[in-house]
Amino acid sequence: MLQRVKIGLLTSAMMVFLASCEQRSEADLLSSITGLTSPDLVQAAIGPADKITKIGKTELWQYDTASKDICFAVAGNTIIRFSCL
Repeated sequence: MLQRVKIGLLTSAMMVFLASCEQRSEADLLSSITGLTSPDLVQAAIGPADKITKIGKTELWQYDTASKDICFAVAGNTIIRFSCL
């Protein structure tokens, strides 16, 4: 019985690890946030940014995708998409 539990836990851990290695597409990421207007909603839809840079009170969020990075500037409750540098 204990052996089956160990195998089940190992299988679950491997599936989570492999899923995290797969990069999402730009289209999937953008379609997930269409119509969302606040940083909280965007983060709830696509998760935390892969890279966050702080400049004063503004944060720059960068999400990695298979084709190119997607970036947002976040200030307070305002989020704006911009071209990554």
